[in-house]
Amino acid sequence: MFRVIHCFLFLLSTGQCLAGADIQTMKSLFNDTLYDYDTRIRPIDDQTDAVYVNTRFTPQSLLEFDTSEQKFSMLGYFNIHWTDEVMRWAPGSYGGADSIKVPVDQVWTPGLIINKAYDGHGVIGGDADLVKIENTGAVQWIPEGIYSVVCDVDIQYYPFDEQVCTLTYYVSDETIRTVVLDHYLNVDMSEYSENSAWTIASVTKSRYLLYNTYFIDIEFRLQRRANFTTFTLIMPLLMLAFLNICIFLVPIGSGEKGSFSITIFLSYGIFVTIISDTLPHNSLQVSFFVLFIVILLILSVISVFYTIIQAKLVSSIGDKECPWTCLKSKKKKVNTNDDDVENFESDKEKEFLGEQNEKSEKSGFYDDNADDELYTWSMFLEKLDTYIFALFFVLIVVTTAVFFSMLLSHATGATDSQSSPPPTTATP
Repeated sequence: MFRVIHCFLFLLSTGQCLAGADIQTMKSLFNDTLYDYDTRIRPIDDQTDAVYVNTRFTPQSLLEFDTSEQKFSMLGYFNIHWTDEVMRWAPGSYGGADSIKVPVDQVWTPGLIINKAYDGHGVIGGDADLVKIENTGAVQWIPEGIYSVVCDVDIQYYPFDEQVCTLTYYVSDETIRTVVLDHYLNVDMSEYSENSAWTIASVTKSRYLLYNTYFIDIEFRLQRRANFTTFTLIMPLLMLAFLNICIFLVPIGSGEKGSFSITIFLSYGIFVTIISDTLPHNSLQVSFFVLFIVILLILSVISVFYTIIQAKLVSSIGDKECPWTCLKSKKKKVNTNDDDVENFESDKEKEFLGEQNEKSEKSGFYDDNADDELYTWSMFLEKLDTYIFALFFVLIVVTTAVFFSMLLSHATGATDSQSSPPPTTATP
């Protein structure tokens, strides 16, 4: 009864009865719309006009960013829309069916290509994809995949580096007179899940004309999460550097100075071997962190050479007199006026001063130590350790301060640039 009433009402409005979208009706819809359809011809009545193709990229996850291989891989999908003027029908003629889904290889699609694809295969979409077509001719295609591109990496400020990777795509074998490619909305980041090693600071899109066709750039500005690297690489390296200068505090006669310096040097070698797999392998730019490690290694090598040479000198000429008295401690000066002597010196010291009266009158002072005390090479080298310890300490502190000031200034500048308003998207 309800079907009869519905048919009667529809007859009053359209003059035909809606039979319902059953299987046979849908088969007729597919056969009628796809009959004599040529995927090689642009689906527009006036072939002098261009097909407007709108796209929007939605990132879902940063799967891989290999700085050594310069590989940037992003999981996401494109939401592509255009109008197919050939695929149009009246829903009332097919039981009210207003949309269908057909394989992508059975209709015309824009040949979107990823520029600088890492694997050399930059075709967007596959034969297993489906497109949704509405009765008005509006077509929606959502190809999903892992899009890998070549990204130029700059590791100069590692581990506080910032990388810029661009996902570029265009329509192949088409010009601006046949296909107009656009990305009029911003990149949709609502479905993106954070990466454990990198954070996306900003995403911008731009469109430009190149080779008589439109190119779309999706630019990702990435920042490395440096907390893990700071606590696992930089801090242990600094501790080892300050432990290295403690070599000069070990007494010469202890017999442990040489073994201690060699142990520290071997620790550097093991440490560098461990972190070599962590550091990005890139010879285009020199990383400040690598330079920092090289400087600490040079200081360690110098300390080992110094320890070995010092041990050799002590064993051969350690008890001989050293002619270099520049590091010899100055003798204590004492005023020898008679009033002062009477107040501060004992009777026995007065007798000694009397014996040295002639020398006191000429110089005005005397040494508490005996004049015949021998200043040996061992004393000179032991005093030299103190000065070298102070020198190495200053070098390490200055090197560390310069290293962190450069990295932190770069990180601060990058943060300030992100807090400023984003630039206007360039679209011709």
